This record gives sequence, C-alpha cells and structure tokens, in this order.
Amino acid sequence: MNAKKLKVKSEKLKILLIMLFVTPLFALNISVTILPQKGVVKAIGGDKVNVNVMVPPGNSPATYAPDFKQLKALKNSQIYFTIGVPFDKKYIEKIKEINPQIKIIDFGKLIKRDSNPHIWLSPALLMLQAKTVLDTLIQNDPKNKAFYLKNYQTFVSKLSNLEKKGFLTIKQKAFLTFHPSFHYFAKDFLIKEIALQKEGKSPSFAYLAKIIKLAKKENIKTVIISPEFPTKYAKIVAGKIGADVVTISPLNENPLKTINSLIEALK
Repeated sequence: MNAKKLKVKSEKLKILLIMLFVTPLFALNISVTILPQKGVVKAIGGDKVNVNVMVPPGNSPATYAPDFKQLKALKNSQIYFTIGVPFDKKYIEKIKEINPQIKIIDFGKLIKRDSNPHIWLSPALLMLQAKTVLDTLIQNDPKNKAFYLKNYQTFVSKLSNLEKKGFLTIKQKAFLTFHPSFHYFAKDFLIKEIALQKEGKSPSFAYLAKIIKLAKKENIKTVIISPEFPTKYAKIVAGKIGADVVTISPLNENPLKTINSLIEALK
C-alpha cells in the first residue's frame, strides 16, 4: 500500500474515532408524537437522548398516518411520550404491539386539562411537562441526574421569564384564529381566543357573520393563522374588521419560541 493510500486510511480512522467520542454511545432512545415535544425532551436531555418524532413537520396530528419505516423505528425506543392528540388515540395500541417493552408516558393524563390537547403552548403546563421529562430521564438514566437537572432549571427559568413578559406586555383582550390551538396560552394570560373552526368543521356563512360581529364588539386587532390549517376564512374576517394577520405555527419544534411569537403578536 502506497503512502497516499495509508494517509487516506489514517484520516478516515481519525474521523471515525472523533465520531465515536462526539456521539453518545448509550443515549436513551425516545419517541414522541409531535415536534414541540421533541423540543422539550432535547432541552432537558441534550446529547444524552435521541428523539424520534412520529408526526413530521407540515403534517396534522389529527390526520397523519405513520409509514412502515416510522413504525419500525419504534422498536428501538425505550420511552414514548404521548400528548393526547388524535394520533395518540388512534395508534397507541399499535405502538404497544410493535414494542411491548416501551414505557408510555402520557403528558395529557398527568396534567389536569379540558378536552383541548394543545397543552404545550401554556407556560404553566409546559413547566409540568418539563418536570415529567426530568423525572422520566432521571429514573431511566440516574447517572446523568445532575446534567438533566441543570438543563431543566435553565428551561424553567426561560419559561418564567416568558410568563413575566407576557403579563407585562400583552395589551389585547382577545384574538381570533381558525383552529383553537392557543387555548391554554389564552387561559394563562387571561385573554380570549375566538376560533373560527366549530366542532372540527369550517364555519358556515351564518357563523362567519356572527364571528365578524363578535370580533368588532371585542375590538380584535390580531388574527393568527397557522400553516397547518386553512387560512381563507381567517383572512376574510381580518379584512372585514381591519385586523393584522400573523402567521404562527403551533407545531414548531421550540415551544418557547412559539409562545414568545404569540406574546409579540398581541402586544
């Protein structure tokens, strides 16, 4: 073997060794339903966890069906965090069949809430979810307790600052959206969310007229649209009442960023 080939082989070996040291060999394999859950788990677990998301970006957890490759990936997961969206109700038994050893942790059951599943956009409820992640990670990987605890404290501190910012800066009393994704955010900050979607269906013309009348009465200045849902009706109402239209996805990976975007939109 000539010197050039030996050098190439040596470089490849160096890269492999670096990857072995950089990539955690014994990381916990965790599956979650939606992207915001990954944001919370990674914020606390850092490089000690690998996170598999079942509903990919741009898809609705109400309608998405996992492919074979995704279901197969569940076999490697030790923990699954559900959150109470329709996907969970439809596929949880299938997940248990694929991996009978997987530990199912249900955020929804651990948190007292009503039937609306969007609990990741409330600072108060997000703190409870973060605590659930912390406890689960420590239980399954006690040797890294200090690491998880430090990350948890940082995450909760950021949430507390966002909560203070919200109470200090939100001036609007109500806002309008298509799907009631921001229900718990509104409850946290004592404001009203008015949703155009009624019982999962698009509004009728009669209901639309009723909403326009209510929006004028409430002096609504902001209409929030989300790329995961139809925007036509929200834009019609915004045009009729002269409100600003702001695009915010409830399914962004970083729920802190989403909460901050909502606060900024309602200043």
